[in-house]
Order: sequence, then structure tokens, then C-alpha cells
Amino acid sequence: MQHDLIEALVGCLISVGERDLGGWQRHKHIMDRFEHVLAASPAMQISVPELCAAIGVSERTLRSRCTEFLGISPSRYLRLRRLRLAHIALRTAGSSPTSVAVVARRYGFSKLGRFARAYQANFGETPSTTLRRPDKAE
Repeated sequence: MQHDLIEALVGCLISVGERDLGGWQRHKHIMDRFEHVLAASPAMQISVPELCAAIGVSERTLRSRCTEFLGISPSRYLRLRRLRLAHIALRTAGSSPTSVAVVARRYGFSKLGRFARAYQANFGETPSTTLRRPDKAE
């Protein structure tokens, strides 16, 4: 499903007139491999150099393609993706005993204060508020 969302995002960001050359297909193929590697293990902590090695491109190439297709750097995308996964985990925790710290660490956030600030900036509430909310539907 996440791959489909990326496809839709890519489709929205690239106008039809920019798709006429074979270069666009090569660039899209890089982004498909990028998402495939990430989807293989969603909670995996992977660095940009490791990601580039798995995809088979240089950091400069990946940075250029992410800027072209997503409008942000690969590291920013990875951070936002992990935040979103943490948000989903907090929303769907239900009655299972968990804590914000456990969820944050599961998605690679070792500094809980930074995690909480980034989370609040992106979702408009603290992680603990999301975890405690009885009706977690958005």
C-alpha cells in the first residue's frame, strides 16, 4: 500500500510534459527500488549510504531523485516515514500495553525529547496524547 501511495505522490509531482523522455523512466525505476528496499523492513534503521548500496546508486543520485520526485532529501523522507510508522503504532496500540518510549525506539528514535518535538510538529499533538486517545480514528 505504501508503494501505491508513493506512486500516486510521484504521479502528482511530475507533470505529464516532464514524462516524455526515457530519463524519467530510469529515475522512476530508482525510486521504485528505493521504496522496495524500505518496504522490505519498515521499521529497519537504514542509513542513506546503506540504502544507496542496496539500490545501486550514488548518494548524489539518490538525493537528486528524491528531490525531483518527493521534494525532500532521502534522510528527511526516512525520518518522516519513521515518524508516520510510529504515529500509526501509537494510534493502533489499543489495549496492548506499550509506551511512547517503546514505540519511539522501535522506529529508530533514541532521543525521546527530539522524537516528541518532531512528532508534535508533524501531528499536532504529543505522542502520549495519541497513545491515550480512546477514539484513535483520524
